[in-house]
Amino acid sequence: MAQEFLRRLLPEHEVFSRGLYADASYEVPEKVKKALATKDIVFNGHTSTQLTAQDLAQADLIFCMEQAHAERLLDRYAQYTDKIWLLTDFAFDKPQELTDPIGLEGRGFEKQVRLLYEACQAAAQRIKQQKGETL
Repeated sequence: MAQEFLRRLLPEHEVFSRGLYADASYEVPEKVKKALATKDIVFNGHTSTQLTAQDLAQADLIFCMEQAHAERLLDRYAQYTDKIWLLTDFAFDKPQELTDPIGLEGRGFEKQVRLLYEACQAAAQRIKQQKGETL
């Protein structure tokens, strides 16, 4: 969802999603497609893809949702410490883990989607400000 939110918010930037434990057979649940549709995002499919060293080298910024994931990347790829961020730390200057909403239902799911979108909005605004782009 973060990929799709950021693509919508930063259309002039290349945004891609990768995972530390990606499974290409994973199918995006219907509730995720519906949540994206509430932001007028048409979901055209997604294949879960494993993060590679080449992805890290190519990226300007790498956002993690959980501190454990950020720490794993920082330990393994110390040369990219300036790129690797917990999304909420970059967005709000406040490190806070975002729970993966996939395993949640009802209001819990909706709350986490809302928090994820708000973090993506704030991150997009910061990126645009840093690049001197029009908001």
